[in-house]
Amino acid sequence: MSSTQEDHTLMSLAELQAREDIRRLVSLYGQLLDDLRFEEWGHLFAEDAIWRIPSVTFEGRAAIVEGVGAMEPTEPGRARHLSLDPVIDFESATRARVWTDQIALQCPEENWVVAAAGRYYDVVEFDGTAWRFVSREADVRWPPGSAGLTGLVPVPAR
Repeated sequence: MSSTQEDHTLMSLAELQAREDIRRLVSLYGQLLDDLRFEEWGHLFAEDAIWRIPSVTFEGRAAIVEGVGAMEPTEPGRARHLSLDPVIDFESATRARVWTDQIALQCPEENWVVAAAGRYYDVVEFDGTAWRFVSREADVRWPPGSAGLTGLVPVPAR
């Protein structure tokens, strides 16, 4: 194997690991949030991250944890944030755009109901220790058909 082939193989392994780490980040977002583990959940975000839905924007990790935490049920197990398989596009070795369809369920009493459905438009960066959300924008419609977010980068067709 030539050194060029070896370099390409090593880069491919690094990219595969990064993709897996980003998938884990996306999954942990919902699982930690649903378990109301806000301190650990907050570390999924960069210090200066932005979190946005059509009616609300939080800037900075502390504001995100406080603001999103206030939106969640007070009892663990009453919400489920389900994410489908993400589309990941690398802008560099340490920055990627991620698009993930999602459904949020709530169980206020006995039955689960769909609380929201939409798509996350994320920018994630590797900070030397972990991949973190730099921005997480959820284009969700309450009620369906209402105005969504503008200025989002569309999911690539390839």
